[in-house]
Amino acid sequence: MYGKKADNLLILQKGGINVPAFTVVSSESPDKYELPSDSGLYSVRSSCNLEDGALSSFAGQFDTYLNVRMEEVNDRIKMAFDSVKNESVISYAKHNDIPLTDIRMNVIIQDMISSDLSGVIFTSNPQGILNETVITVGRGLGEDVVQSRTDTTSYYYNCTDKVFFYEGSEDLLTLSEVERLIDISARINELLGEYLDIEFAIKDGEIYILQAREITTLNTSDPLILDNSNIVESYPNLSLPLTCSFVDMVYGGVFRGLSARVLKNDKELSRHEDVFMNMTGHVNGRVYYKISNWYTVLKFLPFNRKIIPVWQEMMGVRNKVYDKDDVKLTPFVRMMTYINSFTELISVPKNMRKLNDTFTAINDDFYKRYSENLTAEEVMDLYDEIKVKLFGCWDVTLLNDMYAFIFTGLLKSRLKKRYKRSDKEINSYISGISDIESMKPVIAITKLALDKDTLPENDYEAARAEYIRLYGDRNLEELKLESRTFRSDPALLDERIESYRKDMKRLRENYAGFSSPKEEETKTDPVTRMYIRRCSLGIFNREVSRLNRSRIYGMVRLIFDHLGKIYSDEGLIGDPFDIYWLTTDEATALYKTKEIMTGTVADRKKKYELFRELPAYSRLIFAGDEFDRTNMTVNSYRREISDTDIAGTPCSGGTVEGEVLVIRSIEDTYDVKDKILVTKMTDPGWVFLLTSAKGVISEKGSLLSHTAIISRELKIPSIVGIKGITEMLKTGDTVRMDGDTGEVTIVKRKEA
Repeated sequence: MYGKKADNLLILQKGGINVPAFTVVSSESPDKYELPSDSGLYSVRSSCNLEDGALSSFAGQFDTYLNVRMEEVNDRIKMAFDSVKNESVISYAKHNDIPLTDIRMNVIIQDMISSDLSGVIFTSNPQGILNETVITVGRGLGEDVVQSRTDTTSYYYNCTDKVFFYEGSEDLLTLSEVERLIDISARINELLGEYLDIEFAIKDGEIYILQAREITTLNTSDPLILDNSNIVESYPNLSLPLTCSFVDMVYGGVFRGLSARVLKNDKELSRHEDVFMNMTGHVNGRVYYKISNWYTVLKFLPFNRKIIPVWQEMMGVRNKVYDKDDVKLTPFVRMMTYINSFTELISVPKNMRKLNDTFTAINDDFYKRYSENLTAEEVMDLYDEIKVKLFGCWDVTLLNDMYAFIFTGLLKSRLKKRYKRSDKEINSYISGISDIESMKPVIAITKLALDKDTLPENDYEAARAEYIRLYGDRNLEELKLESRTFRSDPALLDERIESYRKDMKRLRENYAGFSSPKEEETKTDPVTRMYIRRCSLGIFNREVSRLNRSRIYGMVRLIFDHLGKIYSDEGLIGDPFDIYWLTTDEATALYKTKEIMTGTVADRKKKYELFRELPAYSRLIFAGDEFDRTNMTVNSYRREISDTDIAGTPCSGGTVEGEVLVIRSIEDTYDVKDKILVTKMTDPGWVFLLTSAKGVISEKGSLLSHTAIISRELKIPSIVGIKGITEMLKTGDTVRMDGDTGEVTIVKRKEA
């Protein structure tokens, strides 16, 4: 009615937002107005009918006047009306084919707030991050902030994780003020829309909203959603460029293979090629699923609306909203997906056995052929063979995951509905129905640690070498190629053995516990027994494939370690380990191109200095393609939370009380004995830590996450899915955790 500025202020005022008193002066009766108050100082702003629109903005073209005294108001109103005649306005209108006669000007008179702080809130980052709010604030009036006449600080708030950092030399806002501004902007979103530019002022601790308008520069029609659910178990914290690019390649190939099994139609496959090649992404050195593309692939499956919720639960996906429109397939292709999917699903156990046999043969052949004397060309031949032989058939593991998810979900539902089992009983039951392949490395290392005193030295060294041959690729963060494992650095195995041997009594008890028989299956009906068998087989094969996956990465790691030595000797990189700062394409082409990459490596190391300081977001939503941060500084807030009772998803039963060890990186794992481990996530290599711990609490996870499976096998309590637990607790706090109910109670805070 009066233009976006005035109309929005009226909506905000009616909606209970704290807006300074204002009056709108209409172009139809410019001389008939009342001052909003007798405050004595006012702002006079334009409110044009075509201003701040999607098709035209006229940003900064019209005049605004601040600190206007009462006697100056008439003149400033006239000048604001006359600003439609500004040369810049006429030029802009002409350039955008806007007739000058279409422009209608109104004017806002608003009480002036002599602010201590003022700034702008972008409810979505204008650079293109839709779930990030940006607050830019400076001392004094908003005009000084907008015109860059005062130093400013910007606060970047991830709306999914509710964490933020600030960039600037001065921390101008308190935690309370940031949270109040976020809360106010969320209320304004409900009134005016999702993507807004909001001007605010703070005087004596009170927040005033001066104006709000749409951000018209964002294209939000097809957002890109990056989510780290589940994948963060495999790639926690930062991953270097070689790992990131390798992950993109592997997931693309594997998901294309899965879709080929379901569709069996080359034409349909080619239509979705861009989806398969974009199953993962990496931002700020962290690996994510491009989860929208995952949903696209899942929609190829029959009964996908039933399958997707099960998949979400088992993957630990918190935000369960997704586009429910089906992927467009011809009726014939859709019908064939039912036949193909059913055929593939019932063939999963057979195909998994076949895959395991194939993998064993490829693994054995690789280590027979590999030697430290191979040339770069010969090593690359081995690498290309692995890609062709393994990546072409590894997609069956995704079907097995689905197989395990489906039958675990069916078993849980049946035990709950037919037998009235509690979550505690169900979790305990599931933990006892399968022999877990992932336990073999820890059983073997426990025996090795026990035998060290009794075996002759030569026999012990032979046993140690055999352990490395079988399990040398399993360690913390084992799927990050840059991580060191027992195979790439055998000294790590010696350190782990010595850490176990510090408590020989517990070592013997653990080994005895590993050998104890499983509980016998309780009496159930035939359908339930069928679910149990299939659930057990799915979990078993899932853990086998995970251990074999670590061995594949072990082969690839050995290849790139080898190439790194060659390139370093040739002066192409500064150090053998620098190969991990290259992408796979760069690293595999370098033996031909001979391009010196020391400058590239140095630039990427510099970028990662920033990435290390950034919060690890669980979800990022981009308006377009993903991009890395380029902030000059990062100052992260660590939230103080005083909750005494916290709850998550129980995964392994039992109640323990003990001292907390918050683990954010490998460097924090030096002393885990009898501690309750608190972490954002775990990966398969954590099995070596959990044997010494009292319990584990994780922000991420699900019933079939590695945290859950291994803790149940080790009979230590575990709770997953407690958002922000690594911020709530600090190393040295004492907590009581109940693995049957999922409750965590803070017993005592560590003294400062």
